[in-house]
Amino acid sequence: MSEKTNVKRIIPDGAGAAKLEAWPEMDPAALVSGNPVQSGCFHDEVEAEDYSVGIWECSAFVDQPGPYPVDEFMLLLEGSVETAMPDGTDVAVGPGEAFIIPKGLECQWKMPGTVRKIFMILDGSTPTSGAAAASNDSLHRITVPALAARPVPEGAVVERTTCFVNHDGRMRVHIDSYPAPLCGPAPCAGRHLVHVLEGAVKLGDAPDMAFGKGDSFYLMPGSAAAWRIEAGTRLLTASCDLDQR
Repeated sequence: MSEKTNVKRIIPDGAGAAKLEAWPEMDPAALVSGNPVQSGCFHDEVEAEDYSVGIWECSAFVDQPGPYPVDEFMLLLEGSVETAMPDGTDVAVGPGEAFIIPKGLECQWKMPGTVRKIFMILDGSTPTSGAAAASNDSLHRITVPALAARPVPEGAVVERTTCFVNHDGRMRVHIDSYPAPLCGPAPCAGRHLVHVLEGAVKLGDAPDMAFGKGDSFYLMPGSAAAWRIEAGTRLLTASCDLDQR
């Protein structure tokens, strides 16, 4: 099988090919406090699907409470975020933690200082309130995946923990644990934002396609590189299949 390593390494500070650039000012009417200055870069963007992956950095602000406008996976690189819920509770997330907010969830975004994050955004149709939506808990809360290691069943090749599924099933977040090394071809369908929690991954033979703990990379559709995953590796992955309906 020929290799097609259509993979982008994500540089946390926005250095390299994808540098942070100034983004437009926020609408003051949407803010409770702050005069935020934001910048960012895109690693992938499909405007027709309102889909994007990239890095965002912004100074402190508090926005108006209301329904969250998109499905968004976020991995905090710097700073902290609190999201206030209608019941009076707050969900606090700090550096190194990930969280997912589903489209339509009522909440309020609070940033006491500068934040930098990796994001995956999908702005699809408005979620329905039918039986499928009622049975999907991840549509009714902010999901903060438990990133600490957990026991893997004996004999398992990979243990997958699904953390989030959006309302139409096109966006998913999961954690994969590999108790033993795994090698082999892995054709890539869809788009995948991968963060290495523990261990190491190598894609193909290119020297710059080796990733260790704390590294993040993005697989575009059609990548067909051979994966080499060392024992004890754990991967946090946000995936989106724009062709799934």
